Amino acid sequence: MNAMSAVQQELRTRREAWGHTTPRRERDARQEERRAARRRLWNRVSFALCCIVSFGAVWWVAAKGAEVYVLNDEHAKLEAAIAAQQAVNANLQMQVSELEQPAHILNVAINQLHMVYKNPVMIPTQGNGE
Repeated sequence: MNAMSAVQQELRTRREAWGHTTPRRERDARQEERRAARRRLWNRVSFALCCIVSFGAVWWVAAKGAEVYVLNDEHAKLEAAIAAQQAVNANLQMQVSELEQPAHILNVAINQLHMVYKNPVMIPTQGNGE
């Protein structure tokens, strides 16, 4: 065993003297370096995607919030318009009820239209209802 390790030691020193290093170690180191570079690239790409998705989600929420704000504003304006129209409608209904009064109609006919009031005419009917 001692002779074998001396042979291995001799081979190592000769390889190093010729400029050869163990190819397996170099290959493993290069592969590990490539893996690390791929991991860094993946980390950067996934971080960028997460940022883009997050930005999109925030943009969508903000847009929906603005849409809700506009709809609420429009709803408030419509409610105010409805209330104003209900007030106008109540006023007009009150005016109609005043104008429908027989005393008002008689007053307008006599005073404004200069009509003359005549007593109602009674039409005699026969006693048997014919």
